[in-house]
Amino acid sequence: MPPGAMPPAVPEPDAEVLVVGAGPVGCWLAAELCAAGVDARVIEAREGRAAWSRGFIVHPRTLEILDSRGVARHLVDAGRRSPTWHFAMGTRRLDFSVLPTAFPFVLIQPQARTEELLEEHLVAHGGSVRRGLRAVGLTQHADRVSVRVAEDGAEHTLTARYVVGCDGAHSAIREAAGIGFTGNPDSLSSPSALVVLADPPPPELYMQTREQGVFFVIPLPHGRFVVSTIDHAAMHEVEVPWTAEMLRASVIRITGTDYGMQEPERISTLGNSAKQAHRYRDRRVLLAGDAAHVHFPMGGQGMNLGIQDAHNLAWRLADAVRAERSGGPVPEELLDGYEAERRPVGERVLEDVRAQMALVAASGADGTALRSRFEALLGGHPEVNLQYAMRLSGLDVRYPGPEAEDPRLGVRIPDLLLDLPGGAAHLYELLREFGAGRFVQLSVGAAAADADGAAIAAAAVLGPDSALRAGWGRAETITIRPDGHVALVRPARIA
Repeated sequence: MPPGAMPPAVPEPDAEVLVVGAGPVGCWLAAELCAAGVDARVIEAREGRAAWSRGFIVHPRTLEILDSRGVARHLVDAGRRSPTWHFAMGTRRLDFSVLPTAFPFVLIQPQARTEELLEEHLVAHGGSVRRGLRAVGLTQHADRVSVRVAEDGAEHTLTARYVVGCDGAHSAIREAAGIGFTGNPDSLSSPSALVVLADPPPPELYMQTREQGVFFVIPLPHGRFVVSTIDHAAMHEVEVPWTAEMLRASVIRITGTDYGMQEPERISTLGNSAKQAHRYRDRRVLLAGDAAHVHFPMGGQGMNLGIQDAHNLAWRLADAVRAERSGGPVPEELLDGYEAERRPVGERVLEDVRAQMALVAASGADGTALRSRFEALLGGHPEVNLQYAMRLSGLDVRYPGPEAEDPRLGVRIPDLLLDLPGGAAHLYELLREFGAGRFVQLSVGAAAADADGAAIAAAAVLGPDSALRAGWGRAETITIRPDGHVALVRPARIA
């Protein structure tokens, strides 16, 4: 460069955050970022949405998250509710109807429909999905990431301040960043098929656990069903892909009939491997959803775990982008907090799924006795049933913090019924008003009552445009993070 010459200007990145993968996790993350004023772009290798649904269950905590942004009711109206759910395909169900939430049920809904609704939510906040772009590599720089993408047979580069891989178990972003992904290999396999049943079982027989194994169906529109088995006679043949005839034989072996099964439209072979990324963040590259963790779809937790990852990550990325816009340093501790909080949650889900698979796969008289003893435990001890329901639903997640003596620190705040001057309202209605990426502070005063009659308190909500009233507990100030978890509880000054 000649003396006195100015260095060439560095062009602005194509996006502030590039999200790779337009499944439910990627769409939710991008929608939260767009709503918080961040320029987030989504690219997707598929030309269209996946017709084959992998996830069918939306759990209560996920519904709470969606409700705090005004999305849940659209999903609930389109799905089917179940007030109970299984643990390890057992006949003794977990009772979700007693859970402390406005959504005391699991919602049965094809993932394709969930994905469609979340993409509509993204578009409503100014975002979009560019399809047909496949990530093939990346390079990290001091202030951005360059991602090589293949499109229409050619390659070009997109740049962003941050890149988030939401691109599934075989994540190209995770591999390009050199992040390890390890765990236990497959030791058993199970089929999952989309079929038409000419003579389907009644609803009470949608799940059957017998000595020969487990039969499980999920009803879909137009007479179609997702059929799956865990067949003790064939489950260890992990090197053999399941075929239609193998599935038919398995269903007959377990139930005594094939329920008039017609040729499956699609059949997949599912393995029980459980893997987790060695880290969820490498400088400016982060992972969420199946790119960070995979497990057998027992209990329907995978998609829910991923959406909850995205909800935790979005506000952190929004803060990081705002800091860099203003010329400040990267808030390393804030971004590292994503892995510190979400990786242990992922580890626990993988552990729970392994425990369920061990119960389901235990064969013979010993396996039958083990399942019988566990189901007696769930049926005879309501507190144990509630504990497992809280874990499976995601409602009991608590993020640790320094000196977290108050048991409410780190927990998700429930949708309290508030006694406001203008009438009753729910807390999540206020969270919708404040929007994504914003902390909310509640200053608590006189006693009131929530929907269950428990003592709470009236409060002034200190927002950007208005003073509202809400509360939770004694006279204090409660700070709620943008993801709905409690960040701070301290004594309030009451006039």
